[in-house]
Order: sequence, then structure tokens, then C-alpha cells
Amino acid sequence: MMRLFWSPRSPFVRKVLVVVHEVGLDDAIERVPMVILSTQPNDALLALNPLGQIPTLVTEGGEAIYDSVAICHYLDVVRGAGRLHPPAPDARTAALRRQALGDGLSWLLLNWLGERSRRQGEQSAMRIAAVHKKLPHIFRALEAEAAADAESFDVGHAAIVAALGYLDFRFAPDFPWQERYPRLAQWWQGAQQRPSVAATVHYDELATAGSALSRQKGRA
Repeated sequence: MMRLFWSPRSPFVRKVLVVVHEVGLDDAIERVPMVILSTQPNDALLALNPLGQIPTLVTEGGEAIYDSVAICHYLDVVRGAGRLHPPAPDARTAALRRQALGDGLSWLLLNWLGERSRRQGEQSAMRIAAVHKKLPHIFRALEAEAAADAESFDVGHAAIVAALGYLDFRFAPDFPWQERYPRLAQWWQGAQQRPSVAATVHYDELATAGSALSRQKGRA
């Protein structure tokens, strides 16, 4: 059985899990929970992935595959039928462009979260302003993608789903995008009907564990 080192908070993990469900490999993968802190690299994960990042996939033969782009390619093209990586050059280029757009938005949001997590006096106003300058450009491109092809679903769409889901998970009050980009919002609502998307919704396992511990203490 393959092993996937993961966290339900990561947009890149969600992209991989969407692909896992799309290619029908959910029962072939053991999920290994992993909490990653930028200031405390995990020794066990570093032994498998020198980048110390999730997602990391370990095959049945013990080969570690990283990052999410390579994992999605392996699961879909090597282990699956390659449906999410179209064989026609133009179609594959478009899918990879969409993946870059989704992944780029995820990285931007992670950087925003990191900056926002700093103490008030240590936050960089310039970095936060740069995030807000980029977001409208990214969303105009996403709106165009949604209008151009609303029916197909490829690895790029999986990346976009993960990024938009992460935005709603972490920043819903800060950037109400669905009101501003109606075609993208319509595409997003349609994507929610896919089993792969419904099965991979973000949640904070650390907050869930903390709430459970509090309830146990309350009953003690």
C-alpha cells in the first residue's frame, strides 16, 4: 500500500487527494498525519523528503515522490489512465497552466497566512499589500478559465479547487470572491458536486483535537 504524508489544512495535499479520488486510488493509500512547522523540520519526514514538506507520497516499493505536481502526475499518468493530464499537447499545456495558476494562488495564500500570523508590530505592510495587488489579477484569470471551459476536469482544475477551498477555509471574510467573480462562482458551485471535491474539504485537525481535549476535561 502507498503512504501519503498529509494534513487536511494543506491546499497542496487537497489537490493530491482530489486526484486520488478522481483516479480511484483512495483504497490503495494509507494516510499518515503529519504536522509541519517551518521552524521545526520533522526528522522522520526529512529522511524521506529532503524538502521536509507535505504532501509526500511513498510508493509500495519505498520510493518517495514529491512535490504535489510530481505526485499528481504519478497517480494519474503512471498509476491511472492519464485522464487528468490530457495527451494532446495544447490541452496538456492548458491543464498545466491552470495547475500553475491554482498552485500560485495557494502559495500566495500561505504567504499571506504566514504574514498575518506574525505579531502586529512584526507584520510587513508591503508584503500584505503585494498579496492584495496580485489577487485581482489571479481572479480575473480564474474567471476567464471558468468561462472558457466549464465541463472538463483536469489536474489544473484540481489545483484551482484546492486553492479556492483554502481561501474560503482561511480568508473568507477578507476576500469575498464569489460576489465579485460570478462565472468562477458558478463553476465552483458545480465543482462541489464532484465526489472528489466533496470528500476532501479542508478542516483544522489541531483545532478539532483541542476541542475534543477540552470536552474531555469538562467531563472529568
